[in-house]
Amino acid sequence: MPSMLPHITVRDAFGNQREIEISRTPFTLGRQGDNDLVLLDTRISRRHARIVRDSEGYLLEDAGSRHGTFVNGEKVTESRRLKSGDQISLGVTDSYALAFGVEEAVLPGLLEEFEKASEQNPAPQLHHLGLLLQMAQMMLRAPALEEVLTALVDSAVQLTNSERGLLFLKEGQGELELRLARGKGGIYLSPEVSDFSRTVVKRVAASGQEEVVLEDESSGRTAMQTGIIRTGTRGIVAVPLQKLHMADAAGETFVGKTPDLLGLLYLDTRSQAAVTGLDRQVRQTSAVEGSTVIENARLFRLARNQERIQHEMFLARNIQQGLLPRELPRSDYFQVFSITTPTEAVGGDYYDVMELPDGRSGFALADVSGKGLPAALMAASLQGAFGAVAAGAPDLGELFRRVNDYLCDRTPPEMFATLLYGVLDRQGGFEFVNAGHIPPLIVRAQGGVDHLESSNFPVGLFPHVEFTANRAQVHPGDLIVTTSDGVTEARDVLGGLFGDARLLSLLQACSGQTADEVVRKILASIREFVGTAPQSDDLTVTIVRFGPA
Repeated sequence: MPSMLPHITVRDAFGNQREIEISRTPFTLGRQGDNDLVLLDTRISRRHARIVRDSEGYLLEDAGSRHGTFVNGEKVTESRRLKSGDQISLGVTDSYALAFGVEEAVLPGLLEEFEKASEQNPAPQLHHLGLLLQMAQMMLRAPALEEVLTALVDSAVQLTNSERGLLFLKEGQGELELRLARGKGGIYLSPEVSDFSRTVVKRVAASGQEEVVLEDESSGRTAMQTGIIRTGTRGIVAVPLQKLHMADAAGETFVGKTPDLLGLLYLDTRSQAAVTGLDRQVRQTSAVEGSTVIENARLFRLARNQERIQHEMFLARNIQQGLLPRELPRSDYFQVFSITTPTEAVGGDYYDVMELPDGRSGFALADVSGKGLPAALMAASLQGAFGAVAAGAPDLGELFRRVNDYLCDRTPPEMFATLLYGVLDRQGGFEFVNAGHIPPLIVRAQGGVDHLESSNFPVGLFPHVEFTANRAQVHPGDLIVTTSDGVTEARDVLGGLFGDARLLSLLQACSGQTADEVVRKILASIREFVGTAPQSDDLTVTIVRFGPA
């Protein structure tokens, strides 16, 4: 009966996909490191769910998770029988997407059939094909690179009936280095071996052509050169492992472009018949399959590294999101609504709301130069420093001077941030400092939009500079609108900008509306404008509506 291979297909929040074979049960899922499937999301329980097996198949059980376990949208109360294609959710819609699958294992059955056929008809072609199938099965299990290379050399030794096999690999632009040495029967040999033909290795590496030669062990000269086949002669098979350049469109090999040398497979034996009887087709097949195995193993290693980086970025995004206010404050004299969307997993925008003495509240919005991880690191540093100093409610000019000097001392000179911070009191007084940021706007309840102009340098740009505070008065129903430049500089597919005029026109029609209504209208207008164009910059919006709800 053919075996069945159950697996889980995992797609993370960035769209990266991987497949995990369920090789044992119970198969546990959760964020703790000792689970069979580790899912790095703090909202997922440490031990969230498990897959178990009975006589009829596989079942999914919830392990007392906080947010529940779902199959095809239905919550799992005790257990749920799984069938191929079932979609599994761990109660968090914007995190991992899991799919259960069961597929028939084809390769083990094929190998079994070829072993039977080889016993009845020991044709070398069947033997060669069986070895290739074994190698394919090895790659299917996606093992470590060393395991793949070992399987490659052992298969080549068995295929050619050689006494030993040496595998040379080329890293980058460097020279060929002996990576692995194996003897007949899977015997480990020290990679420090030196009694191989360096002449043949150099010649094959330079020409890119496989060679089968008989060479005198003492002199290193070939039988063709001496005209004599001595008793001390060894047979050598040297096969270059090359990566061919393939065209993207037509799928044909580029003409005239030299293949990249990945490595070289060197096999030798004292049996002349074993080497001279090895036909060209087998040698070329070994070269192609060996190159494919090495390239696939390297790609697999790169994919694993990329997956690790993506997981680290996912954790960084969760940490950065955790630095934002968990809940925006509720007040009897204002309502606030904020949202931020980074271009990448993490970004350089942040917003914050601080409760100050005498019932006042502070609202900050910053935009760090650049994008991605460097900007996010500086944003976190700025947020920590600014929040610590602002909590003491110093004079706004003094607050910005101290934060600016802190950044100038501790960040690279090319990094800076634009920062807007305003303090609102119960009487509608709004005192603010704008450090190089987009000017805030006041949408008046009775109609019209005011620009609050100011002239200060960004923070972190020049040390020991002074910052000037400005004041404005807001009335019940007025909206204080602050955004990052990701709003006005959003681009459509043709490169056109959303622009100040479009934002101003939209806000003029928003008098009397709530803060969350206006934020959603801004985002909807941007999405309609950009269409299918990718997001070009981090985007943040904070709107404060003065007056009771």
